[in-house]
Order: sequence, then C-alpha cells, then structure tokens
Amino acid sequence: MVISDRRKGTSGVKKGRGAVAFDGLFLSAIKEELSYWLGSRVDRIYQPDKDTVILHLRKAREIKKLLISAHAEYCRIHFTEVHFLNPLEPPLFCMVLRKHLHGATLAGVEQPGLERVLKLLFHASDELGRPMERHLVAEIMGKHSNLLLLDPAGPTIIDALRRYTHTVSRYREVLPGKEYVPPPHQDKKDPRGLGEKIAQVIWQEPLDKPLKEALVERLDGIGPLTAGEILFRAGLPADITPQDCGEYEAARLHQALEEVLALSLPPSWEPTVVKDPHKGVLAFAAFDLKQFTGLPRERFSTPSQACETFYEEKRARNSVISEKRSLTHLVERELKRCLKKEALQAETVASAAEASRFRVYGELIMANIYRLEKGQRYFTVENFYEPGSPEITIELDPALTPAENAARYFQRYQKAKNAAQKASEQLKETREEIAYLNSIIQALEMADSLEDLKEIREELIRAGYLEATHQKKKGAQAPPQKAFKPLEVISSDGFTILIGKNNRQNDFLTLKVAHDEDIWLHAKDVPGAHVIIRTQGKEVSPRTLEEAAGLAAYFSRSRQAGRVAVDYTLAKNVRKPPGARPGMVLYNNYRTIYIEPISPNMLVTAATGSGEESTGRPTTR
Repeated sequence: MVISDRRKGTSGVKKGRGAVAFDGLFLSAIKEELSYWLGSRVDRIYQPDKDTVILHLRKAREIKKLLISAHAEYCRIHFTEVHFLNPLEPPLFCMVLRKHLHGATLAGVEQPGLERVLKLLFHASDELGRPMERHLVAEIMGKHSNLLLLDPAGPTIIDALRRYTHTVSRYREVLPGKEYVPPPHQDKKDPRGLGEKIAQVIWQEPLDKPLKEALVERLDGIGPLTAGEILFRAGLPADITPQDCGEYEAARLHQALEEVLALSLPPSWEPTVVKDPHKGVLAFAAFDLKQFTGLPRERFSTPSQACETFYEEKRARNSVISEKRSLTHLVERELKRCLKKEALQAETVASAAEASRFRVYGELIMANIYRLEKGQRYFTVENFYEPGSPEITIELDPALTPAENAARYFQRYQKAKNAAQKASEQLKETREEIAYLNSIIQALEMADSLEDLKEIREELIRAGYLEATHQKKKGAQAPPQKAFKPLEVISSDGFTILIGKNNRQNDFLTLKVAHDEDIWLHAKDVPGAHVIIRTQGKEVSPRTLEEAAGLAAYFSRSRQAGRVAVDYTLAKNVRKPPGARPGMVLYNNYRTIYIEPISPNMLVTAATGSGEESTGRPTTR
C-alpha cells in the first residue's frame, strides 16, 4: 500500500488518541525548555524499544534525560524521569547515534515555524578529532513520526529510526545516503505574526464550516485542543461558524489567540494535565485548559513534566485495558470450552435413566427364557416392572441364544451405568471449574491496576491456563512474593473493612488475615469478593455491617442488581476444603442480609462525616 506524507491539520492523530494535544504550539514550549540546555554534552544514548530513543544530556554536574518517541500514538519529545529497561544488545540505529553523537555538544534547537518538527544541532568530532556537525530531526507527526540523523552538508540522511522507499511514500525516500527532504510544507499562517488579520483568515473559509476546524486547518501549530481553548477563552460557542462571526467576534478571537500564544512561553506558561475521575487523563497543554470546567487538573513547573505525566498515565491505563482484554479473552475461551463440556456430560448423565431399560430387557428375557429359542428377532412379553404389566416388545439378535441376548443387555446397562457415574463425577468437576472461571472474570472486572492483573495472571499460570513467560535457571532462587494489597476502607463508625479483589487476595484475607471473631461477608451464590470487618474485639455496629454488605454486593457479579443477598458469619466458620480452587470456601452458621450495592466512593463520603446514612435498607434472616 502506498501512503504519502501529506498531513491534514496539525493533530496528526485521530480523535480520542492521547497525542492530539502534542501540536506545534506545545512543541514550541518544549523547544524553549530545551534551549536552557544548550551547551550540554551527550553523555549516553539508549534505545529501550523500537520507537524510543533516550539521550542523557550533561551540563556541569546535572544530567537530564531527553526522550524522543516516534510511536504512532505516543509520539513526543520531552525530558523524562522514568527509568527504562534497555535491551542487552543495542539496536542498529542506537549504535549509529552513539558513533556520531556521543560526546557531542547541543549547540542549537530549531523549529520551522510552528511545525511539529524539532531539529537538534550538535557539534561533534569524527574519529580523527576533526570538528563536524550533526543534526537530529524529530518529526512528531502521529503515524508518520520519525527520528533522523543528518549530515547538514547535504543535508544527507545518515540513518533513520524508520527507513522507507518510494513504494511506501511517493513524496520522499528515507534511506541512508539519500538527501533529506523535509515533510511537505503546509499552506498555513503563523499565528504569532497574524495579529488582527485573523479575521481575514477565517472569512476566507466556507461560511458554514465550523470555526474550530478552520483554525486547525489555516493556523500553523494549532491543534484541535488548542483551537477549542481559543474559542472557549473568546467566549464563543464551540460550534460557531465564520458566517456567525462579525467584527466583535473576530476581535475576541484575536484577543484569545494572543493570550494562548503568550501563555505557551516562559515565564507565563502554566503546564497543566486535565483528568477525569473515571476516564483518567484527558488532555495536557503548556497553559491552563479552562475549557474543561469542573474537572480536576494538575499543574507542573515545566511542559516536560506535564507531558510525561499525561503519557505515562495514558500508557499505564492502556496497558491495563490491553492486559485485561487479553486475560478476559483467555478466560472466556476456557469458559466456553467448559460450558460445551458440561452440556455433553449432563447429556451422558441423563442417558443413565434410559439405560435402566436395558436391565429390564435382560431380566424379562431371563424370566421368560423357557419360552424363547435361538433365531428369534423379537418377542412380546408382559412388563411386570410397570403398573398394569403392559406388553412390551424386545428386540433380539437371532445369532445369539436367549441367555446371550440377556447378557448383552446386561452389559449395555452396566456400560451405560459406569459411563454415567464417571460423567457425573466429571460434571461436578466441570461445574466447579465453571464457577472458578466465573470468579476470575469477576476479578478481572474489578481489577484497575497492572498489579491486580499481574496477580490474576500468576493465578492463571498456577492453575495451568497460562504458561510462565520465563524459566527458572538452575540453582536460582525464586523471586520473593510481593505482599497482597487488598482494598482497605474505613466504615462510618471507624471499623476497618478489607476487600479481596481476586481469588488469591480472597484466600489471603480469609485464611491468613482474618481473626476468628472478625466478620466475613460474601455475595450469596455468585462470584465476588471476600469482605472482612476487623472487629478487634468490639461489637460491630449495624451501620458498619450494612456498609460492608453493600461493598460485598458491589464487588460481586450482582453489582447491577437493585438488592443483593449477602451472607455473613464469623471468620472462624469459614474453611477451605482440601484441594479446592483459589477463592473457593465453605461456611456455616451464617445469616443473610439483603442490601443495595455501595461503591467505596459512597462509603468514603459517609466516613468523612457528611452525616449521610448507607443507601441500603437491609433485611436479615
């Protein structure tokens, strides 16, 4: 497939991806931050993965790590504090960078206009100690992102993170020895020198076109996020069009644009990351994003810190989603297999009832053997095993004697009986496995971090559903097991409530942590969390019991139900049968409470002294 390097707008990434905030204006802020490090020397160079290069810049006794990523979704350049694991053997591009840039001095940073291209100028020396110049060009353009090392004399490409020929791009080739051709220039206006002429720019667009799109397509360095911020600061509707803009609107737009441009530079900048409590990080910029009213935000001292926070949290969240999706697919596949096996085994067990007729046939043949002769195909006899002794016709094998026919039916009966007995045992095991897999699915739904998912993955490895990704070396000691971290909340009356988020945590809580007089809770007959109320010898208040029951209901498969049955008993009444799967226990002397699910957030509100009661209205039996 042939693709070109033409780019529409400046976002470079489809809506919904994190890199949409990394427009040319934010890159100009990174350029300003980098300018403080002119004169620094390249101390080390690493390439932790195929898309990322790390340069260690040393200035006096201080070292900064500069991250440059050409990842399609996470393309960016900024200083980083994250520790990356490097491969044992450095990739070829990393070796080329080390050859040309190790010990080089950062002499300049250039950005053509507000394009998403940043050029790092280095003064270096060749093998003979002769001075030379090298340029490292970071093209931050979504799926077209790249990192190129140039000899400025040509300029000639020495090497690139991604090489491609004209079969991939009709516009240019990126290969060692080829002349460097910059990305195609876009017919856009630099907003920094536009001034009041912005009115002429927007009025040249189709009158019914959204003004936000016009700003993105006509102004250099302005992405959708920045365009939305300009409209918000101008007090204009998000869906306004050029035909709705008069002199007043144009003046407001000019004022807001100048304000955003000024706030993107030091010392006025205010790097910000906006977060959604449910969706995680939403956006970042070098200025305060006022368009996200009502949402929490975090402010930083440098654009790099804001950028790194955004992408690290985005990467971690996406990693959780990806790992959860992978494990869920595995467990659902195993569950589908077990359900199919359950149906076959249940059918075999049900067939045992029909097999009893073979025993009746054999006994009727033996009871009437004096009336039968070899060679008969059928005979009709009264079935005295049924009320009224109705007549029944029994098929015979003419090649067998009557006694042999009876033995054949007895053998068929015994075979079916044995098969049904074995299938019944297997059916019990299969249903236990189905319950276990359902508990894993419930744990996956509750998991909200990579640590939680790691515990579930380890459990699946121990259970034989997954293979370990590493082999233990001979004589090597197993890594120490990390302590489990169940969810801990405080009830409105000050009692500690512990919640297991997966089967291993459930076993740990119930069998290792809980004392005999602690209260143990679990949603009735559905997969869910083990919940422990730490009594510490005190009598548990009814409100604490309601809250713990509400949490047990919330962290169960019945979360969406209006009212959930939750069993509770003393921890000493809970035991684990020998050989039982993780999370599976038996309990007695319990009572049941019916209550609405309560999320931990609701409980925190109650525990902070808001005076609100638990939302459940329980009944017990």
